[in-house]
Amino acid sequence: MGQTPAPSLLLFARAPEPGRVKTRLSPALGAAGAARLYRAFLQDAARAYGPPAPWSAVLCADPDPHAPPFPALFRAPWRRRRQQGGDLGARLAAAFREEFSAGVWAAAAVGSDHPALPRRRLEEVFERLSAGVPAAVIPAADGGYCAIGLRREAPAQEVFRDIPWSSPDVLDATVTRLSGAAAEVAVLAPSFDVDRPEDLATLRADIQSRDPAAADFPRATAAVLRDLAGEISS
Repeated sequence: MGQTPAPSLLLFARAPEPGRVKTRLSPALGAAGAARLYRAFLQDAARAYGPPAPWSAVLCADPDPHAPPFPALFRAPWRRRRQQGGDLGARLAAAFREEFSAGVWAAAAVGSDHPALPRRRLEEVFERLSAGVPAAVIPAADGGYCAIGLRREAPAQEVFRDIPWSSPDVLDATVTRLSGAAAEVAVLAPSFDVDRPEDLATLRADIQSRDPAAADFPRATAAVLRDLAGEISS
């Protein structure tokens, strides 16, 4: 008998182009500064969530997974592919569908808006899935979620349909849809995204509370935050 494929971790990311990413941070950091910070988010995610890991790591990039800086940051055994679909829901559904069609027993999608999310939190998602729970989510403070994991038997194609993305109702709508499909959901301890200028203080405080020697310490983000603080104050 063949070995069961490891579960998949799907990191959703965008090319760190000024004016295209983290635009709500631009009033505080400028367009170039916001893009620079987001690139650091990606750098930290590649290191923290990549191998060695109990999952197969996949970069789901928008628009081109082969354009800089993706190849330099996400080297093999990271797999890189383009996001497919219209809105975020269609893109999530397509990513889960591709992994499940390859035979994996579970997959989790994580965004790239929260560089301080410890690797241990993603391990918790897979632990819940391994225990038989069909779905597990890490809520975000803004009403969305930082990560969502599904077992192969979960209704992945329905979970993400008609969700009010970029609203405070994302988590509730997703849990309601899963519950309507008779799928139990493990709602784990919340974390936070970094989208608005006021989120930067939360990010700095979180980084200061972490062990700099830890393997998943977001050192690139910490360094860029220090540099940007100096530039803004000068």
